[in-house]
Amino acid sequence: MRTQILKYRKAIIILSQVCLLVAAYYGSFLLRFDFQVAAPYETVFLKTLPLVLLIKLSLFACFGLFRGWWRYVGISDLLDIFKATTLSAPLIYLGVRFTFGLVGYPRSVIIIDFVLTILVIGGLRFAVRAYTESARLHLTHANSLIVGAGRAGSGLLRELRANEKLEYNVAGLVDDDPTKKGVRIQGVRVLGKTDDLPALIQKHDVARILIAIPSATGTQIQRIIDKCRECRVDFKILPRMETIIDGSSSLARIRSVSVEDLLFREPVRLDSGMIRKKLHGKVVLVTGAGGSIGSELCRQVARFDPQKLVLFDQSENDLHAIEIELKDSYPGLCFVPIMGDIRDLMRVEAVFSDHRPHSVFHAAAYKHVPMMEKNPLQAVANNIFGTYNVAAISRCYGAGDFVLISTDKAVNPASVMGATKRVAELLILGFQGEGTRFMSVRFGNVLGSKGSVLPLFESQIAQRRPVTVTHPDARRYFMTIPEAVQLVLQASTMGQGGEIFVLDMGDPVRVVNLAKGLIKLSGLEPEVDIPYARKGRLWP
Repeated sequence: MRTQILKYRKAIIILSQVCLLVAAYYGSFLLRFDFQVAAPYETVFLKTLPLVLLIKLSLFACFGLFRGWWRYVGISDLLDIFKATTLSAPLIYLGVRFTFGLVGYPRSVIIIDFVLTILVIGGLRFAVRAYTESARLHLTHANSLIVGAGRAGSGLLRELRANEKLEYNVAGLVDDDPTKKGVRIQGVRVLGKTDDLPALIQKHDVARILIAIPSATGTQIQRIIDKCRECRVDFKILPRMETIIDGSSSLARIRSVSVEDLLFREPVRLDSGMIRKKLHGKVVLVTGAGGSIGSELCRQVARFDPQKLVLFDQSENDLHAIEIELKDSYPGLCFVPIMGDIRDLMRVEAVFSDHRPHSVFHAAAYKHVPMMEKNPLQAVANNIFGTYNVAAISRCYGAGDFVLISTDKAVNPASVMGATKRVAELLILGFQGEGTRFMSVRFGNVLGSKGSVLPLFESQIAQRRPVTVTHPDARRYFMTIPEAVQLVLQASTMGQGGEIFVLDMGDPVRVVNLAKGLIKLSGLEPEVDIPYARKGRLWP
């Protein structure tokens, strides 16, 4: 039935507008004559009505007022109604004057009609929107609270109320700013602070918490999550601002909380202008482009509109995956996926000969410490000789700069992997001084990268196996992949050549706290559902 009605939607809209315009025009006569319209003025009304309707309907069509859905009406629609009605008033005056003459025509009717038209036409639209939103509130049973009454929270609220397919009944907002308590945002009140969450959840029968504080620290998010878990409600989060680079809607970005959210420190402050100046319109080569660090480098370089992005990797599957992602996310980007091995000098030279990159980010490396202990010759061949090949060809073909992605394990190396990366650092520093700027960027444990502790913990939790934490007091420096890559790009703009940059990894994190956070996010209890273990035995 609804589908049949929608076929005649435009005709229904026009008919309803005609009825409202007739009512508004006749109402202006009633108000002008104190609801006692004499017969001569009834005749004037009937004679001028077709002209009035013709002018108003024509202007309404010009301003697109017969299109759009009334349930989504906003200020822009009200402005269009005001513009169309404002233009119609002088046109009606001129039309009546030259067609019928103004003798016997009450001119104040035009002004009254102007006001009534805006009130009636605009009022009906907003009444439909109010009814639609009110009906949605009664149809859904999942009350939600939005934590954060700033720009992100307001935008999320607007999208939730506009999308009728989502069963989110926003019962209120929560914010720690005391000046916002009691304030209404789009008709929804700020009910209190995050400390009030347990009471608010119980009072409003809340089933879901939406965290919309993109600038929140990990400690703040952890506090909110603990309250949600205490009250046994679902929770989701809007990502941090620096990870939102594509302009997509809030609803498209909202997701479940991840352990990375719990470890975030103060946001990284990037000089985007300098990075854009360095990369915009340039040819950029990323080796190891299919890896965790290399692929994130490709994503972040792509947002600065390079002339061409060359993706070099020996893994067919990884290269294919980043190629598909870039095609979808950056359809206007010119990028070239190239299969190859950095140990193959002729292949590397052919890439440079064909594409002449200005900036080279060398992320290709063997990084797994235990695996490299078992295969030291491969570590030397790839991390040392492979790096030598790319660096030497970069200098031969006049690349502007070369950035080596290194590791903190190169400091007083105690492993094969660390030793090979330290040799690679010394190699590229030896190339410095002949045009190309060579620099290294060191950082430590990167959450989510292949071979990091995070995928290992996730696998153990999924299989309900004990989580292997070597010692209860073990601490490590952690950084997320996007944060690490942002700092690599920043460092590449600062270097003059010959530097080894060491990223500020913040404060060390207890590994056991990382494990606890992961277990809780999986809906389980640490040491109850999932125990800890070290060296094959449970903790004493």
